[in-house]
Amino acid sequence: MPEPLAGNSHARAYYGVFRVVLGGDLFENISDENHQQYIDQALNIDRIVDKAVAEHSLNPQNIETEIRKKLLPALFKLIGMDKAKKVIEQIIQITRLGLAKQDA
Repeated sequence: MPEPLAGNSHARAYYGVFRVVLGGDLFENISDENHQQYIDQALNIDRIVDKAVAEHSLNPQNIETEIRKKLLPALFKLIGMDKAKKVIEQIIQITRLGLAKQDA
């Protein structure tokens, strides 16, 4: 796991989503510059999810809508539409699990 993500479990999970969606072999062979883009994006995703949860905590559907709306443009540029949709769905699942734990 990259050092900048060491203290942030959510960002580590989002980084892991990139590894799963892009494939471990492909992900291991990317350049350092591209690797940094995924680290930065994982941290950005963490900020977006936190903000969406804080602003829409009473309505889970609005949380998901906000996450989709904010992430799709950035992820599309980075990995293309099909993979961006897969990453976003995984992030939504992580968010749902986190919200379910808060409600329990």
